[in-house]
Amino acid sequence: MLAVGRMLAGLVALLAGACALLALVAAFSGRVDLLNLSLFAAMAAIAGLAGWFALRGDDPAVCARWARAGRWARNLGLLSFAVGFFGPLAWAPDANQGPLLGIFITGPLGFAAGALLGLLLPPRAAGGAGT
Repeated sequence: MLAVGRMLAGLVALLAGACALLALVAAFSGRVDLLNLSLFAAMAAIAGLAGWFALRGDDPAVCARWARAGRWARNLGLLSFAVGFFGPLAWAPDANQGPLLGIFITGPLGFAAGALLGLLLPPRAAGGAGT
């Protein structure tokens, strides 16, 4: 069953990598576009996480690190999406395009930053801070 998951992760990594490459080319063709850069960051993070699992998913330590990076990406992505979505609603209620900031900019950038933090930060001790 793990082999099927690793094959699917490899396919996801290839597709996300292709999307990341297209977004990077689109971001630098003409003027630099923040929307395409945020899409590139999110797709590159997905491609990296899925590719890493596809290539090294048989090692339990790598699986644990991959899972931690995925949790960080999910949590920081959701938090930054919420700030980008609801923040403009609170600060400028008459701006009808305010929530698009969370959907297209802060959410994907938070996801990519969370994936990097999850990979780079050392794991917590098993006993926690209180023991």
